[in-house]
Amino acid sequence: MSDASDRFAERLADDLERTLGEGILVQELEIDDAGPIRVQVACLVDGQVRELVIEATDVLDAYRQLIRAAAELRLSAAWWQLVGPT
Repeated sequence: MSDASDRFAERLADDLERTLGEGILVQELEIDDAGPIRVQVACLVDGQVRELVIEATDVLDAYRQLIRAAAELRLSAAWWQLVGPT
């Protein structure tokens, strides 16, 4: 990855962790910036690994898509805590 991709990955990881909140950890973040941008994030949610995979035309679109996917993952995990098996 280039320096710009490294800085983007660091900023994205910080923002994802804030969006995901407590109890969801970013395990791995991988960016392929050759051609269309592809970002793959592995998150640990309630002891299970969940992946977020985004393909975008530019960095801003990738960022927007990932933050939205992280918010959806957080909502899904919270919902499961409410209605899941006990």
